[in-house]
Amino acid sequence: MNRALALIALVAAGCTEAPPDKYAGYSDTQRRIAESVEHVEYGNPPPPAAAWSYSETADPMTDRARRYACTLSTNRVRQSSPYADVQAELCIRDMPGEGLDAYVTLKGDGQILCRSYEQCAIPVRFGDGPAQSFGGIGAGDGSTNMFFFTNPARLVAGAKAADVTRVQVTIYRDGDQVIEFPTAGLEWPRPAA
Repeated sequence: MNRALALIALVAAGCTEAPPDKYAGYSDTQRRIAESVEHVEYGNPPPPAAAWSYSETADPMTDRARRYACTLSTNRVRQSSPYADVQAELCIRDMPGEGLDAYVTLKGDGQILCRSYEQCAIPVRFGDGPAQSFGGIGAGDGSTNMFFFTNPARLVAGAKAADVTRVQVTIYRDGDQVIEFPTAGLEWPRPAA
């Protein structure tokens, strides 16, 4: 009986020690890759990453802060040749003197059919709510791989309340497509750094 208690005590003592770090000596990037591969190998989903990335730059003319929040789509936009299938990014920005903007941009070349001189209709669905109609306008510089929402404050309010935001766009020669963005946890406006 005493032997059994001693064995249990030894096992319990061994369980209180932290397991060795199997990634000791790895850089942060190497560690993320190794952990990601481990999840794929064992069929476990990787831990959720923060959906939103935040950045701030200084306006070179005023030295005032430009603030950005962006989230990458969880699916890809399908495009015919000569374009490739790409992800998209939903971004919010606040620029001194210009105010709030919200826009979608393809992470590569492509053509979203929304012109800079004519408003287009953009259906948006926040979470499980009904689709809503938003206005969009193409970029002033003629870029065809992005558009701006004409009511960014409304878009931000909806995205803050939803885990997923779906945006339907019309792609040249490939029709209407729904882009899904993870929008949970949006912190906007961002506190000053």
